Amino acid sequence: MFATFTDWEFADMDAMVSTGNAMWPKVQAAGALSFKATATGKNTARTMIVWPDAATAHAAIEGLRAAAMAMTDTKATATTAGDLMLDFS
Repeated sequence: MFATFTDWEFADMDAMVSTGNAMWPKVQAAGALSFKATATGKNTARTMIVWPDAATAHAAIEGLRAAAMAMTDTKATATTAGDLMLDFS
């Protein structure tokens, strides 16, 4: 499995939650296995998307990030990705 992480800055957290809810069906349709978001500050959050493999993630992630940014006043401030090493869900 492969995970992608994006740090976001939003105008407000309500917008972040609304955008995340609207994005989940798109993320799932792109092949993601799970989608999590964590508040990291007053107007910031980090998303983690787990994919079956790197190829699926790389094929989808830029388009999904662009779609999220088009939905609300937000910007991606950092991104990273890598092979999932442990998952104790």
